[in-house]
Amino acid sequence: MDVTGSINAEEHLDIIENDEEIQDDSEERELVQDSCSTKVLDNSESPLDRYRIVYILFYLFGITSLAPWNFLITANDYWMYKFRDVTPSNLTMVVRKTQFQAEFTSYLNVAMAVPNLVFLILNSLYGHLIPVKTRLQGSLIVVTVSFLVTTVFVQIDTDHWQNGFFIMTMVTVVIMTAASAVFIGSLFGMSSRFSKEYMAAAVSGQSLGGIIAAIAQIISLAFKISPQHSALIYFSIADIMVLGSLVAFVCLFKIDFFTYHILRGCGGVAVNRHREVSMLLVMKKIWVYAFSIFAVFTITMCVYPAVTVLVESHPITAGTDWNNIFFVPVVNYLIFNCGDYSGRLVAGFLLRPCNEWIIAGASLLRVACVPMLMLCNAQPRRHLPVLFPWDYEYIMIMIVFAFTNGYLTNLVMVHSTRGVEPHEREKASSVIATMLSLGLTLGAAVGMLLVRVI
Repeated sequence: MDVTGSINAEEHLDIIENDEEIQDDSEERELVQDSCSTKVLDNSESPLDRYRIVYILFYLFGITSLAPWNFLITANDYWMYKFRDVTPSNLTMVVRKTQFQAEFTSYLNVAMAVPNLVFLILNSLYGHLIPVKTRLQGSLIVVTVSFLVTTVFVQIDTDHWQNGFFIMTMVTVVIMTAASAVFIGSLFGMSSRFSKEYMAAAVSGQSLGGIIAAIAQIISLAFKISPQHSALIYFSIADIMVLGSLVAFVCLFKIDFFTYHILRGCGGVAVNRHREVSMLLVMKKIWVYAFSIFAVFTITMCVYPAVTVLVESHPITAGTDWNNIFFVPVVNYLIFNCGDYSGRLVAGFLLRPCNEWIIAGASLLRVACVPMLMLCNAQPRRHLPVLFPWDYEYIMIMIVFAFTNGYLTNLVMVHSTRGVEPHEREKASSVIATMLSLGLTLGAAVGMLLVRVI
């Protein structure tokens, strides 16, 4: 009689736990309610990621998440054309940068960094009120529309209303970045439910997007295409990329492997997502990582791209295509993004060091690159001397700067979500994304000051 009562009690507890899981999975069920893959709930075995499709799509989403940043920043030649001096020539052979040309990148950094921070915080605090599927699809639509508006303005003559064009550009960038921030926050939260390689794919994809944007620009420049037409080409590439992500995202919810992990959590273990998650407890566990990612991006944004975009090739190359056309796209964008991407790939394989304090110390050591880059041949300059005038010196500094940025970013993103309980991972990824954005914002603000210090 006692044995029967014990069995009945255990069965009763199992029923209660199953009921709680059904309640806790309500958001996820709604998220995939239109998917034929909801049958995975009845399957005790984890489905396989056949042909690595979900992994590849996470890469694509990572690329798309920073498409506004990568394609707008990389279009430096286009912005220099749009904000060139259009007053009658004084017949001098020396062409000086206008105030808009010298400071546009700094303003662009701020217009991206501030809304990115604000909407990452809002997504972290209130994102759970809106289904993940709605947040991701809605943000992609807004980014697409904003990019289309930017693309249209490529063909419009704005020479005689540069102030108005500047304001409209900043407004469009703010809207685009806000939507992109919601997408990034939701993407990291979603990828935290999978194994670490899927988080690494999303993070690495962000850097790969920069390489794609840089290559697209260099190819257009190689064919001697005008700034307007070259911008039209790679803005159109961005439009196609975002639209492709929209289609891919819809297909993603038809894949058993994806819905299994969304509904049940990583490794086939049911995760109570709606357990009370203490922000203070999560911050206590990952605050060193949060500081590290903050330091990494504050230091990076202090000089990249606001200061580095002003660096010119050594005067000995004056008059060559390398000096006039390819130097900034190749060194400032392609080499930086390749270095950053390489760092993220290497970190994905090694995941060393594991000690959070060593990672924090390495993040702070990167500050040594800031004065070194400021002492390269950035023009115009008023105060500081040029100590590193040669191209190879600048390139070597840039490679170290970029590689460490990517390497430390991937280390922090992976270790921070593995250092908390499974039900805390989404909150942890939101905290890290927010601190990353805070670093971007502070770094962009400091960058505006450093441009004037040079």
